[in-house]
Amino acid sequence: MNQTSAEKPTPAPNSRRATILIKKGLQLRYMMLIILSVLCGLAIMTFELTATLSDLFDTYPVLVQPIYDEFVPIATSFFYKILIYLLFVVVISAILSHKMAGPVYRFEQTCKAIAKGDFSQRVHLRKGDHFIELQEQFNAMMDRVEAEINKNKRS
Repeated sequence: MNQTSAEKPTPAPNSRRATILIKKGLQLRYMMLIILSVLCGLAIMTFELTATLSDLFDTYPVLVQPIYDEFVPIATSFFYKILIYLLFVVVISAILSHKMAGPVYRFEQTCKAIAKGDFSQRVHLRKGDHFIELQEQFNAMMDRVEAEINKNKRS
């Protein structure tokens, strides 16, 4: 896209969003997919660990008996670590979904304004948001549409 620095869109006046969940449905679905994939991985890992320990106990009962004697404290510690890890996954998935849902919300709001007849509207995303390339293409399209409308008005 060939734009001079004077033509580049200016950032939105309020570039900081007040809430993490902008589009709750979209974000919660995205977060749930991430969380479910992590839970599936944890379930597989737990199954494998349990099967391995069971095989070891069957093969070497005397050597593995001390591990089984300490199983409850080990399992409790493991459970707390998994909870902390899942909390970390929830926070990270909320941040990631926010970077996706925010731009979708901005596009929706801009499209609503354009549908009402304000062809001067442009999408302004924050640095680090997803869909920056789409924003540039959308704004270039609207520049062209607005130029065509102005050209037709003059003729």
